[in-house]
Amino acid sequence: MADSFEPPVSPASRRRRLRNRIALAVVGVLLIAAAGFGVRTLLTSCGGPGSGVRVVDDQCVGVTDGTYVFNEAYRAVQEKIAAENARVDDIVSDPERNPDRAVTVALLNPITVTATSAFSVDEVRNLLEGAYTAQHTANHSPEFGDPDPLIRLVLANEGSHQEQWEPVVDQLVDMKDAEAPLNAVVGLGVSIDLTEQAAKKLAEEGIPMVGANISAEQLNWENIPGFVRVSPGNRDYVAALQKYLQGSPELDSAILVYDANAGSRGEIFVDSLKDDINRQMRDLLQFPPQSFVGKSIRSEANSGLFDSTVNRICAVEPKVVFFAGRKVDLGDFLDSLGSRPCTDDPMTVVTVDADPDVFDGDEQALRDEGITVVYADATNPGGWLAGVTGPPQYFPDFVQRFQELRFPVEHLDDGGAILNHDAVLTAAKAIRLAALPSSSDPPGAADVRSELLNLNTELSEVRGASGTFTFSDRGEKSGDPVGKPIPVLEFPSSGASPGASGDVYVTE
Repeated sequence: MADSFEPPVSPASRRRRLRNRIALAVVGVLLIAAAGFGVRTLLTSCGGPGSGVRVVDDQCVGVTDGTYVFNEAYRAVQEKIAAENARVDDIVSDPERNPDRAVTVALLNPITVTATSAFSVDEVRNLLEGAYTAQHTANHSPEFGDPDPLIRLVLANEGSHQEQWEPVVDQLVDMKDAEAPLNAVVGLGVSIDLTEQAAKKLAEEGIPMVGANISAEQLNWENIPGFVRVSPGNRDYVAALQKYLQGSPELDSAILVYDANAGSRGEIFVDSLKDDINRQMRDLLQFPPQSFVGKSIRSEANSGLFDSTVNRICAVEPKVVFFAGRKVDLGDFLDSLGSRPCTDDPMTVVTVDADPDVFDGDEQALRDEGITVVYADATNPGGWLAGVTGPPQYFPDFVQRFQELRFPVEHLDDGGAILNHDAVLTAAKAIRLAALPSSSDPPGAADVRSELLNLNTELSEVRGASGTFTFSDRGEKSGDPVGKPIPVLEFPSSGASPGASGDVYVTE
């Protein structure tokens, strides 16, 4: 009986046992939660935990140093980017090697692509190749200044339609204080309201930006401090078109056709272009404007979309039709205009950022239909490679480097490689200006931002593949490139080869 005796449990013992049970229960809950978090992380990460990329709405979005490959079409260029980043990391981690500083530049863009994206897979591949060409040049030669600090290039995918910009921008903000701090964001997709929102968030965090193919007027330094772009603004494009038309006095009347649905889709490029045409071409616009409801993405053509618009154009017989819409609608418009009832009246369609591939590039069909397309663009790779329209001074050097890195010259055709190269180059120029030779610390984002508008003299000019330019700090044009050539091209070409006709104007 004595061996089986158990003393009564005291109140203190009961409280102690209860606390132990609660503690064990809490630990169990935490372990279960941690396990669940780990499972969710594994299920939602792309390329494994720590890759910087995760699944959101069936897309892999986030920031990678190149090691996570978004698409097999990008593998070759992403492997080059990852290898260069690893080389930079090895150099700065070795105290016996020089230079010992590195910074990071992020390319923010839609990188995953769907059938309705603004970019195609080929276009994304090309712009990645251009950006890497600039990184490689900056790190392996003195052409962009002293290669210190070295530059890491990371790829920030904001989703196929830029819809996941917010969590990706949050990732970029967290990189400001990294060992190789984020110094600039380049690219920034296309001119839509989501781009403006992302840019304003980056501006609030003091991170400088260099837009590549960005032209809407509100995407500038005055509206978004710290924002510059290597592409001319719509105001400059329209000014170039105006000078072209002044040299063709027979083109003395015009009508505007514009996408009335652009604003509701967040198409700030289209609304900006329409406003600039109305303001700068008002003396030429003699007829009431005509609207259509366009699309901002590649989709099935609407064969009847422009029928009524074309009939109204024929009723007034203008010499010029200004088209303010995305190029995805331009092909449909030209198709309708080709079967217009007034085929005896030649028509000149004037626009910005057209591409002959969009309207099938059928020169003979346009001649037969009495249609000429005149458009202003930031680049003219076809004409420049053919040497018939005065390529920019440093374009041949860029082409040589591009090919030495084993990228086909055909990948320059859409201009994306050229503009994104120049965006990274601009960031690199500002970074090198901000880097103090007397300091072992890399510059920060604020240092680089303060130098962007100092790229404003011959000594600090940007010698880009698309032209040599500086930056303006004049009100609404703050952050716009000055001295930038704008090719104005005619299609069908009246010259020896496509892209040979037209003129080149320079931003002021």
